[in-house]
Amino acid sequence: MAGSRADQPRPMRVGVVVTTLLLVAGAATVAWLQPAAPDDFYTAPDGYEDREPGALLRSERLTDGLPDGVHGWRVLFRSTDGDDGPNAVSGMVLVPNERPEIPRPLVSVVHGTTGFAEQCAPSLSPRPLARLPGAQQALDAGYAVAATDLPGLGTSGPHPYLIGDVAAHAVLDGARAAVALAAVDTERHAIWGFSQGGHAALFAGATASVYAPELALDGVVAFAPPTDLSALIDDTQGTLVGTLLLVNAAVAWSALFDDLRLEDVVADASLEEAEDLGRRCFDGPSLPEAALGSIQLRGDVGPLDPGRAAAWVRLLEENSPDEPLDAPLLVFQGGGDFIVSPEVTEAHVARRCARGEQVQFELVPAAEHFTLVWRTADDALAWTQERFDGRAPASSC
Repeated sequence: MAGSRADQPRPMRVGVVVTTLLLVAGAATVAWLQPAAPDDFYTAPDGYEDREPGALLRSERLTDGLPDGVHGWRVLFRSTDGDDGPNAVSGMVLVPNERPEIPRPLVSVVHGTTGFAEQCAPSLSPRPLARLPGAQQALDAGYAVAATDLPGLGTSGPHPYLIGDVAAHAVLDGARAAVALAAVDTERHAIWGFSQGGHAALFAGATASVYAPELALDGVVAFAPPTDLSALIDDTQGTLVGTLLLVNAAVAWSALFDDLRLEDVVADASLEEAEDLGRRCFDGPSLPEAALGSIQLRGDVGPLDPGRAAAWVRLLEENSPDEPLDAPLLVFQGGGDFIVSPEVTEAHVARRCARGEQVQFELVPAAEHFTLVWRTADDALAWTQERFDGRAPASSC
């Protein structure tokens, strides 16, 4: 069933060693990506609660950090939280400079994990496209791009990390904000997401026709999406990245939900250190400190035992995407991914195939988690253009 792109042996998983090198080397070479703190732009205006979901609350030209040929705004828009109440979400809308008055196909691009603190929003980065998977390729192809920061990043937190319905609303409302601001062809719309963003893309694809029926959805592209959150935790338990993600998710979730206690995940003696880790972004000067904090906390983070942390386990199950999508799906997975297991992704695709969904699966043996988009963005672009042209997608089922 799997559509492997090459008959190559699967690379060795080098997990902790490779990740540590990436974190430390990355911090040394991309310190210029460190974001600024949110300013007043990210504060919702009075009365925004009365606006419709997707309403554009505020926009501001981006004057720095964009490549030549790209015109952009940071935006603030009204969205919907997990209790169907209003929330304000920030993000970006980007368009090619050439003939901006022509309605363009829209790609909603959803970023991978950047951190959990308010200052970790991609729209705050001095080089925002560096955080948006495939955005440059989409813009080069003449598409408009809507890029939500996701709730609690830029705007006030806590960030509802991997809470599927909230993320889905932010993706779709970000697209609505783009329609209000730029010339967009609402009949040609696709969603791309990497890692955390791939998870959001799957949830958005499942609710699009109900939540935002006025927007077409021609296809969803998910790069290494977490599809089984319990398996993700089990597979990365005790590793640097696994500890980093679990601690930060636990800090965010325990602040969001009254029935969740951080003490069920982190040893009492390390609660303060865990909360400090939750204030770090995964780039720039904060990165080596986050990596070091993860190493120090590894022994104080326990597995989510169902008897001791039943509420956590329930939340993991509820936020593992499994609902049918309203559009064709393309899934990319790296064969050497030590964060999102190829076997888990293959099983997820198999379940969708068994239900009769339209799925194309591409296993890229040579790719790891952080190299997958770089290797596959051109293929995602070609697949998306075929959907915009009305061509029937291939299937791996």
